[in-house]
Formats: sequence, C-alpha cells, structure tokens
Amino acid sequence: MKILIIDDEKMARENCQMVLSRSSIDNLVVREADSVPAALKEIDEFNPDLLLLDIQLHDKSGFDILQTIAPRYIPTIFITAYNDFALKAFQVSALDYLLKPFDPSDLSAALLKTHTRIQNNKILEQLDVFRQQFKPAEPKRIVLNTADVLHIIDLNDITYCLADGAYTHFHFADRKPILVSKTLAHFENIIDSNQFIRTHQSYLVNMRYVTQFDKRNGGFLILANEIEIPVSTRKKEEVMAHFKANQ
Repeated sequence: MKILIIDDEKMARENCQMVLSRSSIDNLVVREADSVPAALKEIDEFNPDLLLLDIQLHDKSGFDILQTIAPRYIPTIFITAYNDFALKAFQVSALDYLLKPFDPSDLSAALLKTHTRIQNNKILEQLDVFRQQFKPAEPKRIVLNTADVLHIIDLNDITYCLADGAYTHFHFADRKPILVSKTLAHFENIIDSNQFIRTHQSYLVNMRYVTQFDKRNGGFLILANEIEIPVSTRKKEEVMAHFKANQ
C-alpha cells in the first residue's frame, strides 16, 4: 500500500512515519509532502492509495488538495490539531479524523481498517475487470444531453474531452464544442478505452487523432488540429504502451 503523508510540521510527519514503521501491513511505501503544491506533485507521480492529511498547510488547507484532484477520490485520514472541521472532513468522505497529538494506537487502528477497505475495493475492481471481458461491444455512438438538445454523437468524431469540475467539454474536428453537465469520470466509464485514453486527470483523448507524442517537459500529445494535450507522469507508460501495441 502506498501512503502519502501531507503535513507542514516535520515532527508530525515523523510521528506518522514512526507508527507506519511498526505497522503489520506488508509492502508499505511511504512518501511525504509539506505543502499543497508538493502534495499535488506527489499525488500525480506517486499515485498513493491513502492520504494522511493535515488540514492547515501554510496559507492553504488539505481541503484545497481534495478539491483540486476532484472528481478523483483517494481514501483520506485527516490528522489535525483542529476539531472544528470534522463534519466537513466526513462530508468529503474522510475515512477517519484524528486529533493531534494522536495516540499511536488510534492511527494504527485507522490504518488497518483502511487497508482492509482498500484490499476489498481492489477485489471488487478485479471482478469488474473480469465482467468487462464478457461485456457486449461498446456503442459506437453516445448521447450528450444539454439544456436544449440531445446530441447523438459518433465516437469517432470526438477528438478529446476536457474536465471542468462537474462538467465536461467535448471537442470535435469539424464542429463546435459541446458542454455537458456530467463529470469526465462518468464518460470515461462508458467510452471505449481501446480508442480513448485518460492521459491526464483533466483530459480523455481519442488516440485516432494523435499525430505526435512529444516526450519533453513531462510529455504531451499533439492532435491533428495542432491541439496539445498534457500527459501526466503516471499515464505516460499507458500512452507508450498504446503506441507500441499499434506499431
């Protein structure tokens, strides 16, 4: 299990590390971040299974991190000196809420509970993958419901989709974009993954329109209409695998 400790106090991070070093959970990999920018970078590169998250981080908060990565969800245990944010923490689906100075046994118990939940979720994901193998072929068209019109769209006409909070912008080669009031994660689940790849938390790309993959500066795709699409570090391997499979 990969755990990211996010706290601007060195002593607090060390206390968490001490508890983790004594944990009975196998294969723990732990990293640290002391600010919101550092945390976002680690989340993108490390792809943690669990966050141990402080609420007050310099001039920002742990809630800023969760809001930035939304709609992506990462199981989170809040560890904070403030008891005023418990309700808000559980409103964003926090798994636990520990007050500093915390009892090491409380953190150990929270970790074991969370590990069990994550393992159970992974089993469910594996079952879902198995079911997907027997799922009927994906539809070649999709219905985009806007305020005034139902758009019947051929998937091949979509160049890329861009997340905008709870909305998604659909872009095309030869027509104006369409804005739909559903998340990008919703459409990722129903669009053919062999043709479309989530290259970044904000982008779902139709790989048929990609003309180049520039691997410099973190990497980005260039589409036929010269649009540049970023590729996150954790998605670069998947993008490369797609190109290798189609050589």
